[in-house]
Amino acid sequence: MRPKEFDLLALLAQNPGTAVSRETLMAQVWDENWFGPTKTLDVTMAGLRRRLTQAAEESARPCRLPHITTLRGHGYRLECCG
Repeated sequence: MRPKEFDLLALLAQNPGTAVSRETLMAQVWDENWFGPTKTLDVTMAGLRRRLTQAAEESARPCRLPHITTLRGHGYRLECCG
């Protein structure tokens, strides 16, 4: 897992079931002074989702990993499986 993917997952895991805004994710994972495109967040999130899916598929035991929900116009939420 790449460092920014890990940081995104860690931040979402600190707030399971809670919507985290794009602005908060950009400020805390990248930097509050980041002036690059927010598309960076989308690309990194897509990579994180791919890695989570791959980890579940490669597991020796069937497992359900948390799911990241996109909240259009707001941000993302980590949905924990129970």
